[in-house]
Amino acid sequence: MKVLNYDLVARLGRLGRRAESSIPCKIHKQPDPGAPAPKISIILLDWSCRESFHALKWLQRQDVPRHEYELIWIELYDRVLPEALAAADVVVTLSQQGMYHKHKGYNVGTLLARGKIVTVCDSDAVFPEHFIRSILTAFHDEQTGRDRSLVLMHHELRTSQTYPPVLDDSGELNDQERWQWWDIVPNAGACLSVLRNDAVRFGGFDECPSYRGYLCGPYDLGWRLVNAGIPEIWHDLSCVLWHFAHPDPIGTNGFVPSFKRMLENTYPHVDLHALTAVEQFSAGQVLPRLENPDIHRLRMARRQIGTPFEAKYGLLTGPRGFSRLALVLLRVLMIVDLVRTMTTRMLRQAARSLQDRFAPPGGGLRSGLRRLLGERGYDRLRHWRRFWTAEGPVLVEERERFNIVLYRRRYYGLPKFLGRVDLRDRNQLRHPSIRTSRLRALVRRQMRAA
Repeated sequence: MKVLNYDLVARLGRLGRRAESSIPCKIHKQPDPGAPAPKISIILLDWSCRESFHALKWLQRQDVPRHEYELIWIELYDRVLPEALAAADVVVTLSQQGMYHKHKGYNVGTLLARGKIVTVCDSDAVFPEHFIRSILTAFHDEQTGRDRSLVLMHHELRTSQTYPPVLDDSGELNDQERWQWWDIVPNAGACLSVLRNDAVRFGGFDECPSYRGYLCGPYDLGWRLVNAGIPEIWHDLSCVLWHFAHPDPIGTNGFVPSFKRMLENTYPHVDLHALTAVEQFSAGQVLPRLENPDIHRLRMARRQIGTPFEAKYGLLTGPRGFSRLALVLLRVLMIVDLVRTMTTRMLRQAARSLQDRFAPPGGGLRSGLRRLLGERGYDRLRHWRRFWTAEGPVLVEERERFNIVLYRRRYYGLPKFLGRVDLRDRNQLRHPSIRTSRLRALVRRQMRAA
């Protein structure tokens, strides 16, 4: 393998590379292209399971102007809800098959988001009126006047009670005795807010198959951003979300989860956190195991490479890197090159040793070969060397019916009835009665049998 081997590696880098396709989705509602961009994009996820849509009502009752935030409703399957069409700014269905994958929905929402801040939260929670304002305040940097990089989490209070038939004032939910809220436990999957630029810069949400099913959440991205040095803060209890139990609850507060919901846990967990997310968090990883192809393209397009010389190395592979076949071939070529180099050096060293041993002082290699082979052997060596290095054909054997000629280190059996044959003419060499091989004995045997 050559030292400067870019062209070879570039060709091998294309082996086994498959085009990465976008997540198929159908957009049922979307703002006009010229509409002003909001400050915050709220991503709400459903997988044809929501039986109440009160979250949309509470998100419409915020104490900031409605144009400062947008609601993105992502349905992982095919259900299109009139409530979502009426209240949300963006409505999308993904038509997933089999077990749902929430992280793919998060990524679609991130790609469609127009706000500088992306918030992923429960789509069946109750939100206080100052929820949006609390996000804007947390991200605003007083010193610079710009938004700062941050992983913002909101606590979520839970209860075993179901959503009441009538609830018009979120202030009523502060009555602990009435609603019996459970003790505060940090729920990393309830509500996460990050800058959209940070989400893209670190690969978006991980689409690894281990996140399929119920045990997953936006904390996957949040923890990787923490690994990258972005601070995480939990908003104080002056702004919390409230979550009521489902008619078929999944908690353990006196309720037994349904067998169907248990089957939605497809991969091991740590305290109900996805094992892969905990592993990535603990290992200090900052990029997902399986990156969304559109987010990967967007992230790569934002790179600022100093020189064209370096840029060519940044385009050798796709997001999956080199294929296994390419890596095996590169290793084989490296070993072949190593063996060839070592063999050449050993032969040169052996030749020098022979010369030092057999050549008399002041003599050369020829004198040494004469002493080693004798005059007769040396004459035969010179004879064969003339044959092998001759530019034109050399007659090495003449028989009654054919001749054997050496040309460019190959032996040719030429029947005499053909007359003169130009060995440089490939058309003449295709004659069926001509035999050729690197072995003289094989040509002789074939010509005798002809």
